[in-house]
Amino acid sequence: MSSYREGTAYLQLVPTRYPYELKVVNATQRKPSIVDPDAVVVKVRLRVPCAAFEPLQPEAVITVPAELVQHPVEVDAVAND
Repeated sequence: MSSYREGTAYLQLVPTRYPYELKVVNATQRKPSIVDPDAVVVKVRLRVPCAAFEPLQPEAVITVPAELVQHPVEVDAVAND
């Protein structure tokens, strides 16, 4: 039996007007099909000890390296007549 519980979330993040700060504008369990303008999507896998599920308020700080951030590219095709 594992002593951890795991979950995955997709966070849509946009920069704020303050340097080095982000605002979470959406969080989902599946990869979003629509991304807000100016947002990046970060897939986050969380592993939380089972002992944390007590009447406490667990908190974690996660640093995401730049090479792990994926920038989706959308293309609109236009037919030439």
